[in-house]
Amino acid sequence: MHGCCTPTCRKWTLFGFAAFFLLFGILLVLFTDDIVQAVKNQELNVGSNKTKEYKNWEETPIPMYIDFYLFNWTNAKEVIDSKWTIKPNFTQLGPYSFHEKHYRKNVIFNHNRTVTYQTQRLWHFAPEKTVGSLDDSITTINPILLTVANMIKYKHSLVKMGIDFFLEEKKINLTVTKTAREFLFDGYEDPILDLLKKLHLKNMDIPFTKFGWFANRNGSITYDGTYNMYDGSDDVRKLGKFTAWNYEEKSSYYPGHCGQVGGTSGELWYPVKDDKTIQVFSADVCSTLTLERNGTFEMLGVQSHKFVATEQVFDNGTLHPEMACFSPGEVVPSGVRNISECKFGAPAFLSYPHFYLADPFYTDAIVGMKPNASEHQMTMSIEPQTGIPVQVKVAAQINLKVEKIDKIKLLENVKTHYMPALWFKQYATVNEYLADQAKLLLTLPSIGHYTGYGIVGLGCLLAFIFGFVTWKKLWRGSDQEILLNQDAF
Repeated sequence: MHGCCTPTCRKWTLFGFAAFFLLFGILLVLFTDDIVQAVKNQELNVGSNKTKEYKNWEETPIPMYIDFYLFNWTNAKEVIDSKWTIKPNFTQLGPYSFHEKHYRKNVIFNHNRTVTYQTQRLWHFAPEKTVGSLDDSITTINPILLTVANMIKYKHSLVKMGIDFFLEEKKINLTVTKTAREFLFDGYEDPILDLLKKLHLKNMDIPFTKFGWFANRNGSITYDGTYNMYDGSDDVRKLGKFTAWNYEEKSSYYPGHCGQVGGTSGELWYPVKDDKTIQVFSADVCSTLTLERNGTFEMLGVQSHKFVATEQVFDNGTLHPEMACFSPGEVVPSGVRNISECKFGAPAFLSYPHFYLADPFYTDAIVGMKPNASEHQMTMSIEPQTGIPVQVKVAAQINLKVEKIDKIKLLENVKTHYMPALWFKQYATVNEYLADQAKLLLTLPSIGHYTGYGIVGLGCLLAFIFGFVTWKKLWRGSDQEILLNQDAF
């Protein structure tokens, strides 16, 4: 019993607890925001392979899908026989749906707080989401023929005549009919490709043996190139922003600011907070796409800023002068971006699906386009404080330009058209795990503040009790009396 705390001991212990809780609570209230920011700075970067952000970035953490829609040219014979006096008619087939997974490979952490890496993409067929079959037969304009014709249209007549002779000998047609699987990932062989490999003509090197819009890409680590980006370890606002692509700060495919490498991959984001625009760099177009903030979007209790791609993205200077460098050659009506240089010389032009937001010039020339915002708009919704993507929907269409080229008989009677070949929609939505992470990070300041207020309240209560008891002099006995009483027993 001699070890019992005396009244004086109890009194000052109470005072000590009161002072501790008051001080601790006040400090917690004052420095919660700094503590939370330190936690965010520690975890919301990819400067180390141990952070949560790195683990989420290294392998796609949420289900991602890509839907392909192929255009079937239903009246090709009639158009060709009429010498293009009637409009080409197209019917959309699909979607042919695939589950998409991304992996970061050959990751190198650099001393200047950047990361160098490559991306491996894997696609697995999703029959449950597909309409139709990968064995659907589809007729379209011959992409290899148009590519070769585009490459030689300014060459000497003898070269064009030689190519034309080969086309006639091999019975090459203006159209090609293949299955959906061949047009997408399997690819198909073409005698024109065989010829080019044998000739080794200057500036006519097509680096594949089979043609398919996504042939040789499934599982490839090198196809998308090598990226260098800020890791965000020194400034979270830099996280994910590209500094170079294929070791170059500027893409050679577009002049001026249009060739500047910037933006993010679209999967890893910094806190967008007050940003009015965001940029995404795509290796498929060798350039950036800019989206503008337009409202909000909520999913699984996470509120996000919604960014939308407008008509400016595929303008070429006719509506927005600053976009003129995306059309350094022939200026065409607004609504398509020339990606020919980026696609081995193919006369390829990127647009929104069904020429959504494009000049009526494109839809008036053909039949079958039905543009609408709900299906064909490109949007990204990002939680502004953490940069976690809540919903991503990227939609784009590949079109092939067909035009008259002298000395090539197959193209002597054509009229200039932009023929839709396919469009795709890539989409992903946040899952519960990432949504819970975002909500936890967002509520940490409130939790810290309310906890601090509670501790301050407890400290005040203890201080009040200490003051009240001291004031009333209710402590009984003295230390000596307690000891004497205990000895009496």
